[in-house]
Amino acid sequence: MEPIPVVWTESPSQEAHHRGQILQRSLDDEDEDGDYHSARRDSPFKRASSLRSFRSMGPRASIGGTEVDDRGSVKTSPSLIRRRRVSLTGGSFASGAGTVGPASTPMLDESFDERSRTAEMSMSEKQKMKLTKSQLKEGKKVVKIIKAEGKAEKKALEEAVKELADIQKLQKTAVKEEAKSYSTYAKALREFHKAELEFFAARAKYERAQADLKALEDVREASKQHAQETTEMLQEKNREVEWLRAQKATDDREREAKIRQLTGKA
Repeated sequence: MEPIPVVWTESPSQEAHHRGQILQRSLDDEDEDGDYHSARRDSPFKRASSLRSFRSMGPRASIGGTEVDDRGSVKTSPSLIRRRRVSLTGGSFASGAGTVGPASTPMLDESFDERSRTAEMSMSEKQKMKLTKSQLKEGKKVVKIIKAEGKAEKKALEEAVKELADIQKLQKTAVKEEAKSYSTYAKALREFHKAELEFFAARAKYERAQADLKALEDVREASKQHAQETTEMLQEKNREVEWLRAQKATDDREREAKIRQLTGKA
C-alpha cells in the first residue's frame, strides 16, 4: 500500500494555530455575552445546530422532556416523545464527526508555532525529512481512522434514511386513517343532520299538539263556567218564582177571606 500524502496549505502548526485562534475568539465572544451554552448553539462551528431547524415549533415550546403551553402549564406530550426518538438532533453524529470539524480541533496557542519555528532553525534537512516521513506515517494512521469514521457516518446516514422511509410509511398509513376518519365523520354528520330535522319536525308537532290541547282546555273551562253560571241563574229564578207563588197563595187566601167578610158570608 502506497503512503497517502497529506497536503497542507500552511504548516501543520500554523493550520492548528489558525483554527485555535478562530475557536478561541468564538469562545471569548460567548464569555462576554455571559451565556456560553446559548452562544455555542448560535456558533457557526456547531454543525448540528442547523438540524434543529427540522423540528417545527408551534405555539408550545418544549423544555427537556416536557411541553410548556402559552399559559405556562407544563405537561408531558407522548407525541413529542415519539418525535424526539426519531429526531436528528441526537445520536453519535449530532455534533458532527469526531475526527473532522471544529469540535475535534484542539485549541493551540501561539507558543506551538513559535516553538516549531525555533526548533526547525537548528535542524538539518535530513532531520526535517525524517520528521516529515514520521508525520506522514502518523497521518496515514489518522487517515485510516478518518475513513473508518466516514464509513460509520455513512452507515448512520443509511440507517437514518431507512428510518425516514419507515416514517414515510407511517405517514402514508396516517393519511389513510385520516381520510377514513373524515369519511366516518361525514357520515355521522349526515345522520346527525337527518336526526336534527326529524327532531325539529317532532318538536313542531309537539308544540302544535300542546297548543291545541291548551285551546281545548280553555274551551272546556269556559263551558264549565257557563254551565255553572246557568245553574246559578236557574236557582235564583226558581227562588224568585217560589217566593212569588208563596206570596200569591197568601194573597189569594187573604183576598177570599176579605170577600167573604164583605159579603156577609163569613
